[in-house]
Formats: sequence, C-alpha cells, structure tokens
Amino acid sequence: MADDYTFPKGELMKGKKALITGVANHNSIAWGIASQLAAQGAELAFAYMPDMERRVKPLGESIGVTTFVPMEVTDDASMDAAFAQVAREMGTLDAFLHSIAFANKDELKGSFVENTTREGFLRAMNISAFSFVDCARRAAELMPNGGSMVTMTYLGAERVIPNYNTMGVAKAALEAATRYIARDLGP
Repeated sequence: MADDYTFPKGELMKGKKALITGVANHNSIAWGIASQLAAQGAELAFAYMPDMERRVKPLGESIGVTTFVPMEVTDDASMDAAFAQVAREMGTLDAFLHSIAFANKDELKGSFVENTTREGFLRAMNISAFSFVDCARRAAELMPNGGSMVTMTYLGAERVIPNYNTMGVAKAALEAATRYIARDLGP
C-alpha cells in the first residue's frame, strides 16, 4: 500500500529540531512529513489545537515525540505560551512546518459570492494565512543559525476550484505572505 511506504531509516535530519503544526490524524499531510522527519533522525515538537490532544499525542509518541504544545493560533496568549514552551524544551529550531487551515463548511460550497460571510472570510484568513506570519515571526526567534519554514498550499490559490471558495482566497493570501516572509527572513 502507498500509505504504508516510508523511506529507509537514516540520519539525514540527525541533530535537527523541528516544530510541526497541523497533525490531526494519521491521514494529515503534516503527519506524513513528521513521520519522515522522525525516520531521518529529527527531534520533533508537535503543536496542536487543545481539543486534539487525544488524537495527536499517541501519533507523536509512536515516532518519539516528547514535546507536545497546545496552541490556539487565533489567541496571542496561547501563541506566547506555546512558543515559550518550545523554547524551554527544545532551545532552538532548525525547521518549522505550518500545516494549518480552516474555512467554514458552508462557505466551501456553491456560490463564493453568496455563501461567504465577513466573519467566515476573516476567520479563514486569520487561521489559514495570518497564522503562518505569526508563527514564522516567533519561530525565527528560535532559529539563530537560520532554518527552514514550510507551509501548505493548493492549486485553488491560483485558479478557481469548485467548492474551494474562501479557502482558495485564503491560500492565495498565504502564498503572498510566504513571499514577504521569505524576503524578510531569507537573508
């Protein structure tokens, strides 16, 4: 089965530390990335929505994760606490994975114009795009020797995909934000 394939164990990431966000279950893209990083020797921390702990912790533990950080990306106090915990437990980071997105289900079907609300639009932008900006700023402080930041996007950011609607607009904003983050943090 393709789902069961893993790269051979190695040491490509030995000595590297990464913060992973967005693991929700064994089908998450973030889970696939995290499991491969662990297989290559990386030390990982998982940041998760507080109500997801019962799903996320067993997955992380199965690949040796010992740092679990509850984090609500729409709450500054939660973000402060999460990154402070990562700093205490890991010291520095070499990599950060942002795999966070959300849009209301009702805004992902039918007419974009008719079904998009101000509240839903702003929530999708906050969680799906601004969270990367906020996390990148905080993660960069833990990368004194540089590092890598990765986020997830989709073709719906570039062209209209039926039933993607608000998420397509949020992913387009995420892509633009990524270019500005690269300009600021790249050097």
